[in-house]
Amino acid sequence: MTEVKPSRSIIGKTLAKDVFNEYGLLLLPAGVALHQSDIRLLHSHQVRTVFVADLNEILELQKPFPLLYQTEEEGTRQYMLAVMRLEQLFQHISIGKIPALHQFSQAFSPLFEYIVPNWGFLRFVYNMGGTENYLARHSVHVGIVAALIGKLMGLSEETISLLSHAGLLHDIGKLHIPDELLSKPSHLEAEEYEVMKQHTVYGDQIIRKMEGSDPLMALCALLHHERLDGSGYPLNRMKPEIPLECQIVSVADFFDALCTDRVYRKGVSPFEAANLLWEQACVKKLNPTIVSCFIQYIAMLYIGSQAVLNTGDAVEILLIHKDEPTRPLVRRGDEFLDLRQYRSLHIAKMIG
Repeated sequence: MTEVKPSRSIIGKTLAKDVFNEYGLLLLPAGVALHQSDIRLLHSHQVRTVFVADLNEILELQKPFPLLYQTEEEGTRQYMLAVMRLEQLFQHISIGKIPALHQFSQAFSPLFEYIVPNWGFLRFVYNMGGTENYLARHSVHVGIVAALIGKLMGLSEETISLLSHAGLLHDIGKLHIPDELLSKPSHLEAEEYEVMKQHTVYGDQIIRKMEGSDPLMALCALLHHERLDGSGYPLNRMKPEIPLECQIVSVADFFDALCTDRVYRKGVSPFEAANLLWEQACVKKLNPTIVSCFIQYIAMLYIGSQAVLNTGDAVEILLIHKDEPTRPLVRRGDEFLDLRQYRSLHIAKMIG
């Protein structure tokens, strides 16, 4: 193998070693043939050198092994299984039976273990459409995103595991909310909203009764709609009274609720959701430290991806700006557009 700098000269060559970013997250797996978008990805993460394979190593790398691109089907299978298993556990709670925490862990762990070395799988998650199994899907997503944020912030493996479970269970109290409110195809009336807000209290109660649970998981369910300025619910707590783990689950919940289709509206693109997250951080509702590191990483995931602007034009995302990661440099045909300069344009959706 040969150590080289990422440049156009290595397009088409095969990686000999996995490439990770500064957070220890996998960018590209060994065995992948490098494309121009991969070079941009490496530059955006300030990767100085990579190892490319010689002919004999390429033949060896072509033997069966768990490549990112070869295992997308396996990741999709694990995702659907996790959603189905969570649906079944939720059904038990709906009839008054509370499964032990280890049962939720068994339902989620195979997917989580697949995603840990391959956070790029989030691109698949946010290309999914539809409103079927919303509660289970949203719960899985928030478990994934909360754990990712913990990883980005350099938290301990124990805390990252707790965040994955807290995210998975954060909305469990909605199982005690009437279905007609959960599936209402329009915004809730004031009295209905008061009923809906009780899901945080119900979630806290359910998790505290759950065998093997941690009180902090219950607190995340109770406080995930609190805001740092005291404007949230159910207790109107302010920043010093909201544990960091609860603040992380709040960010993960807010982001996924925007990106995922609801019965009353379509989900927005991850870029638009990230922009709305930043607005919430700027008005001191969400923690800017958490939001900043998360939206930087989410934006980086999409370098080289195809997207559609709010005008309907197809573009390729070329470069993420550190000062405004939600307004990248894009290419529309032969034209380059810096969305920092074209404020009326934004990325409306990603193309799978």
